[in-house]
Amino acid sequence: MKRQMFRERECIHREEGADGDFYNGVFYLQALQRLRVDDAVKMAGKVTSFFWSDAPQIIVWLCDECSTELSLSETPRALTRRA
Repeated sequence: MKRQMFRERECIHREEGADGDFYNGVFYLQALQRLRVDDAVKMAGKVTSFFWSDAPQIIVWLCDECSTELSLSETPRALTRRA
């Protein structure tokens, strides 16, 4: 079985030591698309950028505040992260 390689992106709050979790890149983009344009641009500016076509190979670390803002705090992550 081929091993899936993921690249990580993160919100700006990770360096501050905020609590958070990893989310599937596709789920993150879908959440952005549900926002109003101004809100989506503001939120996207808080996360390390990546090409949308790369979303299936991206995992996005979001602090609890950002995941709540995107309504992802209750969403299944469809990703098992091994430490």
